[in-house]
Amino acid sequence: MSTAKEPSARHDWADLFEPRSIAIIGASDKPGNLGGRVVRFLRKFNFPGPIWPVNPGGSTVGDLPCFRSVTDLPEPAALAIFAVSAARIPAAIEACAAAGMLTGIAWAAGFAEVGGDGVALQQELVDVCKRTGFTLCGPNSLGVINTWLPMPGTFASSLVSADRLIPGNISMVSQSGGIGMATFSLAQQAGIGFRYLVSAGNEAILTTADYLTMFAEDPETRVIAVYLEGLTNGPAFLRAMEKIYAAGKPVVMLKAGFSAASARAALAHTGALSGEDRVWQAILREQAVITVESNRELLDVAMYLSTVDTARLPQGNRVAIIGFGGGGGVLSADLCARRGLEIPALTASTRECLLNLVPAIASVANPIDLTPDMFQPEFLQKFPAAMDAIAADPNVDMLLFPLSAMARGATEVARDLVQLASRTRKPVFISWVLAPSDGLAVLRENGTYAFPEPSSAIGVMGKLAQRNAIPIRTPCTLTTPPPFDWNSFVPTVVPGTATVVSEDACHRLLHAAGLSVAAGRLATSPSEALTIANTVGFPVAMKGISAEVTHRADAGLLSLNLRDEHEVTAAYDQLSQRAAADNVPLDGLYIQHMVKGRLELLVSAFRDPIFGVMVVCGAGGNFAELIDDITLERAPFDNARAQLVLQRLRIIQRASHIDPTAQIGAAADFLSRFSQLAATAPWSKFVLEVNPIKWQGANVTAVDGLLIVEEP
Repeated sequence: MSTAKEPSARHDWADLFEPRSIAIIGASDKPGNLGGRVVRFLRKFNFPGPIWPVNPGGSTVGDLPCFRSVTDLPEPAALAIFAVSAARIPAAIEACAAAGMLTGIAWAAGFAEVGGDGVALQQELVDVCKRTGFTLCGPNSLGVINTWLPMPGTFASSLVSADRLIPGNISMVSQSGGIGMATFSLAQQAGIGFRYLVSAGNEAILTTADYLTMFAEDPETRVIAVYLEGLTNGPAFLRAMEKIYAAGKPVVMLKAGFSAASARAALAHTGALSGEDRVWQAILREQAVITVESNRELLDVAMYLSTVDTARLPQGNRVAIIGFGGGGGVLSADLCARRGLEIPALTASTRECLLNLVPAIASVANPIDLTPDMFQPEFLQKFPAAMDAIAADPNVDMLLFPLSAMARGATEVARDLVQLASRTRKPVFISWVLAPSDGLAVLRENGTYAFPEPSSAIGVMGKLAQRNAIPIRTPCTLTTPPPFDWNSFVPTVVPGTATVVSEDACHRLLHAAGLSVAAGRLATSPSEALTIANTVGFPVAMKGISAEVTHRADAGLLSLNLRDEHEVTAAYDQLSQRAAADNVPLDGLYIQHMVKGRLELLVSAFRDPIFGVMVVCGAGGNFAELIDDITLERAPFDNARAQLVLQRLRIIQRASHIDPTAQIGAAADFLSRFSQLAATAPWSKFVLEVNPIKWQGANVTAVDGLLIVEEP
């Protein structure tokens, strides 16, 4: 994909999504012609503006006159749809721009996605668009749909059998035309409409970030759905997400294409712990995105959110399950447990209240089994009061109704549930297997979504409860970190190789940045080792320093808890001999005071090619990779954000001597300072790792440091 421009004015959006007229370049009545198909779609769904087929070889398309050239049109069309081959699109854009048409959709494949000559052809297209100021969706795009206008700017065959475009408030951008159209069509079948659907294609000009910006600005878009495989411009994506967050619109994303690790320096723990998947998890958590694992889940979450007040989402994970039979409740309870949802007991006062409202054989434990006797007229009229009592229970955060086929009462139950959802501030979830048509009609008429089965509803409940558990995102108070003189500590980097900065230089670097480092110095003789040991204080550690060895313990070049001069001398001889036997060149042996700490942390940083410098924080020491307890955050960040990072770690959550909300100030200060240092690193690829950091109370001290720089 090529680097894209951002539209400079709102008219770009209007012409793409709400065009007053459309020209279809290459449309004909020949069988299989996609341009002719979109002409039929535009007429079928009653596009309100002029439709102008353009083809030098045709006289009509359907019963519409066909223009030989865009210069023959009554006026410049607001939107051009290119139904021509890939090779003809650059010239067609040039002709449109010359005629005053500056917005279009390119369907054709055969560009950068196929490699080879396709890359050059896409670059030609980009050059034409930039030179003429042309705004383009695609190429290799399935097109754009606006259900409100309506404007089906797509050749998708699923519209052949559709009888109408249902307007809605979900807008979706998809990097797969097939997935986007399938999601759109399934929503239509469920009676839930979209606002916009965009198939982004190769994003030669307009990108996913551009469409997200549009959705943030559009007052009729309430929910944003995204299918994403990758990005070329991380900062533009983050700017768009900031606008969406400020607008208060939830984003539901299916992210595909996790592959190679972003941190490739295998010499450090960082390379094993932080891959592309975890970088994306960190970024999407930071942006409060609801992530899903399947197209079905994407649809379920988006459709539910589109039908509710998004200010009234779950405030906790406690669920009341209410049904008219026992089996559905038991199964739902099991599914809730797998999703991290609790099924609490109702309070005694709630249970006592229910006893006067439900049949005697009903169970008012949770799950609540009202039994089919609830459909008797004397109890059915009490159903709303019973539901109000459950909704008011302080132990309940949300209500789930796993319903099935009903021989009677479906209309009444559906109406009562719609009214309940409007009365209570607690979310109401309805799953209805074999839903009677009369009950389903009531829900649809009132804009209430019924999940096809309990597992779908519970999956969405788990996602929303999980999102709520993430602390509210607060803006970082840091903007530009203070500059740092890296050249004073890092030797000249040799292009094409991994330059390992010695630990003694790395420790001096950390100290100069204001980070606490255990006292130590490099020794090149036994006598110098003794002098240093006495200076820094016993006990000491001794480490072999070599650019060829980054994991000293594995290489046998580490000796700990040396308590006197005799042990220092013996260790010096032993490590020197081992290095010589293994042909490992040593810069010297690093003598360092051994610092105590009840917890060991790992803190590292690397540059992700899309999102910039990322900081890793996790369990440190020898168990860093075994425990795999880490979290990532984008650098730089302040002390408040650092505290949230630390609170996500299991070792801190479970440490009996630490109150995660009150006693992590010193560690947060170290982490924040480290992030600010890392954010100033000048290299395109690097890893700066401190493992372990010893932490005890107010004392947080770096023990081992490693810096690896790779430049192309």
